[in-house]
Parts: sequence; C-alpha cells; structure tokens
Amino acid sequence: MRFVAKNFHIVVFACFSLIVAVWVATEPGRAEKIARPLVEDAREVKALASGAYRELRDFQWRAAFDEFVTMYITAMRLPSLVFERLAERLDKFNDDISKRAQGAPALTPDTDANGRLAFHHADASASAMP
Repeated sequence: MRFVAKNFHIVVFACFSLIVAVWVATEPGRAEKIARPLVEDAREVKALASGAYRELRDFQWRAAFDEFVTMYITAMRLPSLVFERLAERLDKFNDDISKRAQGAPALTPDTDANGRLAFHHADASASAMP
C-alpha cells in the first residue's frame, strides 16, 4: 500500500494517458480541431523564442557594461545628470523602435508566419514605449 501511495502520481499519469489515447482513437476529428490551435501557438512561440535567443546572442554585453559604469560614475558625481542622460537614452531607444516599426513589411494574406510575427513584435514594441 505504501508503494501505491508513494507513486500515485505515476498511476494518475498512466490513467490520464490511457483516457486521452482512447479519446483520440475514437474521435480523431475532434481531437485534431482541439490540437490544431495548440500546435499553431507552439510554432509562434518557437519563432518568437528563437528570435529572442538570437537577439540575446548578438547583444553587445561589453557596451552595456561600459554604459552602466558610466551611469554609475555620473550618479556618484552629479545625480541630476543621471536623469538627463537616461532621458536621452530613452529618446534614442524610442526613435529606434519607431523606425523598426515603420520599416516592417505590410501584412498581406500570403505573408509567411515569420513576417507576421516580426510585424507584430515590432508593433507591440513600438506601442509599449511612452
């Protein structure tokens, strides 16, 4: 009895797997209707994640570190300059995001999935900035 109680999660998983297998075998059309949106969402998540990983890989960590050190030194010397520099950096960032959003291709019915994702990503990024 102790073995069953200790490994109850395995029994539950096995029962769930059998029930789903029987359901898919008896109603394949309905199972496909339910699974299709999940698969499409998974493809979109994969495309977005691969783009995010690519951006992280190409990120210039040394430049970010140097900028952080510069901001820290500025904050120690004269704290009011930090906000001025931060406002300048945010303006540059906002301009960059806006340019990226304007350069995105127009959506057409025959546009591939990656193009749609890039457009939505740029649009969402541009609208997120003040």
